Amino acid sequence: MNKVMTILLGSAAVAMGLAGNIAFISPPVPSAAPIGGGLGFCNRSKQGKLYVAIAYPVEDNQWKTQGWLQLNEGECDTIIQGTLTNRYYYYLAESDNGHSWKGTHKFCVSDTSFVFAVADKECQGTAVRWAGFRELDTGKNARNFMLNLE
Repeated sequence: MNKVMTILLGSAAVAMGLAGNIAFISPPVPSAAPIGGGLGFCNRSKQGKLYVAIAYPVEDNQWKTQGWLQLNEGECDTIIQGTLTNRYYYYLAESDNGHSWKGTHKFCVSDTSFVFAVADKECQGTAVRWAGFRELDTGKNARNFMLNLE
């Protein structure tokens, strides 16, 4: 009888130990910034799918724009890979339902995927338009940055 009781108690302890370990398992927490550097965005809104465009200075006082990074609700992704070289970037985000995150800094965008090299001076062609971008201060000497759009 003692042997049976010991086996039962031992089995219960093992089961409780496993259950205790399982209770502490949790999904991984997303990183606060893109791994390896870069500029990223997270769709923390309840506005449906978001489309993000970015503007930033490049050589010879030129401004480059690129878009559209597509983010489903709850999704995060990187729009600029590698270590950030600027402190200030500008972004525009638009949702499927018409909500937008925009500002007063005008840059050229297209209705389809695009990269424009002189986006602050020229905006000519089919399906292109001037759009207002918001300023984003990534902080002094930031190597990477992730912005939550809410």
